[in-house]
Amino acid sequence: MRRIVLDLQGGLLAEAVMQVLAGYDPDFIVYRSSKPEETLALCRTCRANVLVMEVIRQGIWKLSERIRLCSAVKNLGWDCKVLLLVDENADEQLAAEVRQTVKDQLADGFIYAS
Repeated sequence: MRRIVLDLQGGLLAEAVMQVLAGYDPDFIVYRSSKPEETLALCRTCRANVLVMEVIRQGIWKLSERIRLCSAVKNLGWDCKVLLLVDENADEQLAAEVRQTVKDQLADGFIYAS
């Protein structure tokens, strides 16, 4: 079983991603973090294989907070891939910063949301 944790701001997007992942492979178990402050604990509890986090410009979803959480997840003691989800059409500069974060190996990959 592959355990995937989603930390997404929008409820509709989170539900859509959960449905797609659950329908894609029956070996995927998808968890949704209710808020970013609980994401690390959820990853630890379920021994997540993948963490997908949405990045936006404001609040607790901003890139600097996501990078901090990436580091904490990497220090859990097992391999958990971290993917950052960004809307490249809404904020091209933020998308470029996310791409650079992956190039700098602070996260494992990125997904365009649009």
